[in-house]
Amino acid sequence: MDIFGIGTDVIEVERIKNAIENHPRFLTKIYTANEIEFCESKKTNKFQSYASRFAGKEAVAKSLHQGLGKFLFFNEIEILDNEIGYPQAMLFGSSYFYYLSNSIADIKITLSSTRSFCAAYAVSLRK
Repeated sequence: MDIFGIGTDVIEVERIKNAIENHPRFLTKIYTANEIEFCESKKTNKFQSYASRFAGKEAVAKSLHQGLGKFLFFNEIEILDNEIGYPQAMLFGSSYFYYLSNSIADIKITLSSTRSFCAAYAVSLRK
């Protein structure tokens, strides 16, 4: 496999917290139902979890050489932990078709956070 692209993103946790608390539709516009369930289960760290996934979605889009809103959409990129606790990106809908049309075989992603900031790094691998 060859590297198709890489992407990184950093975001303030407070920015995501404010968006969630002040804009009722923000959650369903940005996150999948599975992500919302996962982040809400984190209780004290839920805003870090939301911010990490937001940064992850941005990093995934950048690794696919796209911004969000044309071929890729926030709520069609899902970032959840796999069975051993590592983040994994899954794409759905038209975002998945874009993924396929570029012969992407896999996306590797890592998330990191502090109380104030979250960062993500993604690498898209082509078949």
